[in-house]
Amino acid sequence: MEVIKVIGTPFLPLSRIWCRHEADCLLKLAELGFTNAPKLIRSTDISLTMEKIEGPSLRGRQPVDERVFLQVLDVVRHLHTLGFAHGNLRANNILITDSNKVFLIDFETCCRRPNPLFFLAKFTDHVRLRSLWRSRVVKTDEGRKKTTFPKHVTLTMFLATPLTRTVGAVKSLRRRLKRSRETPTQQHDSLSGSEIRDGSSEVPDRGRAAS
Repeated sequence: MEVIKVIGTPFLPLSRIWCRHEADCLLKLAELGFTNAPKLIRSTDISLTMEKIEGPSLRGRQPVDERVFLQVLDVVRHLHTLGFAHGNLRANNILITDSNKVFLIDFETCCRRPNPLFFLAKFTDHVRLRSLWRSRVVKTDEGRKKTTFPKHVTLTMFLATPLTRTVGAVKSLRRRLKRSRETPTQQHDSLSGSEIRDGSSEVPDRGRAAS
């Protein structure tokens, strides 16, 4: 089964950039053998068609079995060892199938090494996992005090998402500009090469004509 994700923003160029970024991340992860993300089927400028994952998210599950959550930790660690950080590990972006297999979705804010924001996104992954652990596994009593974080940690998490998206957009624009600059140069080089070959073939003719 398939599911279509439409990325809509007031600015169409940004939608295209984020859509292309998420598609590239899913394709690269599939090449690296990461099986805990949906498989990309096709993509357009503003939409992605992906494999549909059957299973609820952690959003409505409380408490969460400790063994299941340890699987979530293993999946995120594997993602990090591959050089990727999710950057938005909310409860509704973590799906658990009936067979207790963990899937991560929504890779718009994913960061890849050597992006300088990779370590910031990785840090937010750990912070969100800690929050989910405390709220879904350890603190199952609704009457207990809600888990809070220091203000600087909250601010870091708040800034991580727009920063990762902005850097991804800038890098995509730089790649497009680089391609647009390289193409005319390559065409000129190929034309120059053909002219040299033609000229070299004409030299013996002129020599024979002179003799």
